Amino acid sequence: MSKLGAVVIGDRDMAAEAAKDRIEHRPIKAPRGAIVDRNHSDMAISLARVDVAADMSALSELAEDDPLAYDKFGAFVADAIGEPEQWVREEMYAADPDDPYVPLAKKVDLETADELREKLLGEELLPALNFEASSERVHPSGESGLRVLGTISDDGPGPNAGVERQYDEYLKGEPGLEVQEVGDDGSVIPGTESVVEKAEQGATVRLSLDRNLQYEAEKALLAGVEQAGAAGGVAIVGRPGTGELLAAAGVSQDPESGEIGLAESPKPFSDAYQAGSVFKLVPVAAAIEDGNVDLNTTFEVADFYQSYDRTFTDHDPHPRRTMTVEQILAQSSNVGTIHIADTLGRERMHEALREFGFGEKTGVSPAESAGVLPPVEEWSGPDLAATAIGSRQSATAVQLWSAYNVIANDGIWIPPRLVEEIEPIDGDPFRPELPPERQVVPPETAEQVKTALRAVVTDGTGKKWDLPGFPVGAKTGTGRMVAPEITSTDDAYMWSDGRYHHMAAFTGFFPVDDPKVSITVILEDVDYGLSGSSAAGPVFAELARLAIRELGVVPASGDSGSVLGPQRAQPAGQAPPPAGDSSDSSADADTQSGADADAESGDGTSNSTSTSTPATSELSATSSGSDNDDP
Repeated sequence: MSKLGAVVIGDRDMAAEAAKDRIEHRPIKAPRGAIVDRNHSDMAISLARVDVAADMSALSELAEDDPLAYDKFGAFVADAIGEPEQWVREEMYAADPDDPYVPLAKKVDLETADELREKLLGEELLPALNFEASSERVHPSGESGLRVLGTISDDGPGPNAGVERQYDEYLKGEPGLEVQEVGDDGSVIPGTESVVEKAEQGATVRLSLDRNLQYEAEKALLAGVEQAGAAGGVAIVGRPGTGELLAAAGVSQDPESGEIGLAESPKPFSDAYQAGSVFKLVPVAAAIEDGNVDLNTTFEVADFYQSYDRTFTDHDPHPRRTMTVEQILAQSSNVGTIHIADTLGRERMHEALREFGFGEKTGVSPAESAGVLPPVEEWSGPDLAATAIGSRQSATAVQLWSAYNVIANDGIWIPPRLVEEIEPIDGDPFRPELPPERQVVPPETAEQVKTALRAVVTDGTGKKWDLPGFPVGAKTGTGRMVAPEITSTDDAYMWSDGRYHHMAAFTGFFPVDDPKVSITVILEDVDYGLSGSSAAGPVFAELARLAIRELGVVPASGDSGSVLGPQRAQPAGQAPPPAGDSSDSSADADTQSGADADAESGDGTSNSTSTSTPATSELSATSSGSDNDDP
């Protein structure tokens, strides 16, 4: 037990100072509440600390009887707080000799403070020491999950400080009040403190995050980013039926050292991406809902599509062929998807994107971006086609994750949940209010789209990443990233090194017939030739294994699944499929040829005819344009 009270100030001769006394009311800071994970494992807690200061007035009096008082006091304090003696002396000598409070150290642990107090007491120097109660916010998990939680300073959480900011009114508690007598020199007379009102500790905020899964997800994402030669990435793991976020990870490259590490910002919420073909979910779902198509509806699909002054292409040249809606989504055909979008029109396409949650914040974090969804009035001639394949709008990882949950949840959009409960010290736990759930598409529409997403994994671009016993429904995405600097007036995706840079995405859920887990992975600036399947797919599969293990997900009955593919991302062309294995011949074209289709711009258009650039508001170098995905 510490010998330090809320405030302990050096001894004074109360009788001598009595004539100068005055009453002062002083607030008592409330202990901040803890942030814990879903299992009540600590993620952010406040520990009692003290701030150390010198009372120069008292020290001057002590020096009258002991000429070495300054030196001894400085040496003891310097040893305790870990600062050079010279620095401590300079701080003291620079102060007014009558100053009763000269700060020397903040947030000193109580054990160290007690030891310092005992040493000074033995040397009869204690009256020159001031201790003031303080606290320190510590994170038992270290950097893991820290950007989601947010950090705080002595002035409280900043405007984008995650959970710390969003739930500050509950965490900060209620301050108390004490009365004390103070002399004319401003120092508190020892023994005069009296608590009028006790401080009330802040509530505990229990998150939906799983601390172990968060840590493992960060490790898996770091490994996946390094294997893919990427500059960063994000990953979300959660429960689609409740919207609970179980892990939200972000990694990035240090601009100076080039090393990959945990991001300095909450990237799953704050970074917006032109995520390419993963947006194809929306026109397919909307067209099915409107009765324009079903999974067996066919289109004659060429390898290019002319829209006004822009030519959109599929990844590889091919003769005109008949494709069903299911095949179009499974093979990620740009041209086929544009045909589907044409049945909707601009207004309906824009409406469908809004219904799926794009263009507005989910409310999960104060640092959240709304992404970019330009008003339909601002769409130019080819923008319907560009929007259909995901090269006009941008979205955060949490928006994409929530949109795919719509299909997993029989057509219902459920808001992402990061905070499970708020648990006051005195009172019943309660859940914070979230945006209302809403029916986006009918259950029968969701079921058809779910079937098509299953086909992506069984017969399409995500074929290598099915899970034994846990059948996956998912979509891949590969897109060109907007150049950080303008190097071409007619191609916003051409970087200064003379080539295109790509992002890769893989998002989906499992088991497909009764989804228990949903995962979104986006990698930034992957090695040339890698795709959504070959770069992000391995991370998705590893996160799925982690979730199955940590959450105890039961295999789907009667489904033996399929054998998982390779776990290391390989640039296209370096690892061709075995002879007789045609799994990639019509699926993951990026992984088999390595071709970057240099005649195409970031939205699958011919450079010679492209005249407009994508919206770049709120986009950074991590945003991307579509690159025809993995047809």
